[in-house]
Amino acid sequence: MWTSIVLGTAIPLVLFLVWNAVILGSITNIGTGADKIIDPIEQLRSSNGVIGPIVEVFSLFAIATSYIGFVLGLADFLADLVKLPAGQSSPLPYLLTLVPPLVLSLLDPEIFFKALDFAGTYGVLVLFGILPAAMSWSDRSSSSEQSPRLPYLVPGGKLTLSLIIGGAGCVILSELLENFGPGHP
Repeated sequence: MWTSIVLGTAIPLVLFLVWNAVILGSITNIGTGADKIIDPIEQLRSSNGVIGPIVEVFSLFAIATSYIGFVLGLADFLADLVKLPAGQSSPLPYLLTLVPPLVLSLLDPEIFFKALDFAGTYGVLVLFGILPAAMSWSDRSSSSEQSPRLPYLVPGGKLTLSLIIGGAGCVILSELLENFGPGHP
């Protein structure tokens, strides 16, 4: 078990360190002017005739492996949702998985960046700000004597939880006002 844990974390660590060494070692010293915005991947691609294709293949594999996992997982979920018999090979779940994003991306090529911005602003704040504090609040206020009482990981009681929820709510509100408020086109 310990071997799998150590190797399972050591292999990605080594790959990450090698990737950083390649990037940092291949980029020429370009100065630190504040007016210069440089894309490190583009700089790496253009620095050497051999490294460019390697970076391209690595990037494509990173995207492809994520995409394959997502498609297989969502297609399996949709097959369960439409109650297809187990083991039956049907193109329907794959069509339901692949066609809607294809149509949306053809209608609006910038929609992926808009979705990332939305998920990063609202989804992350709800998932990592509001929900954990609300769950802790609910756990603290439940009077079930059947479950053992665990020590609180967040000190300060309901005041701290209120500040966490309120802070996340304020950031969400400010983003909503910035995106949809007065003066927004």
